[in-house]
Amino acid sequence: MEAARLAARGFVADGIIEISQGVCSDDSSHARGPIRLRRSKNFPPIC
Repeated sequence: MEAARLAARGFVADGIIEISQGVCSDDSSHARGPIRLRRSKNFPPIC
């Protein structure tokens, strides 16, 4: 599970995704339990 969070943090640093827990956008290093990943506004368009 930690490997997935580490990969997600890399995508957040690149501005590709956002990590949230509940209704708040959180820093994944402080999150406990399940997190959600969603596209950021900078997500490349799918064509």
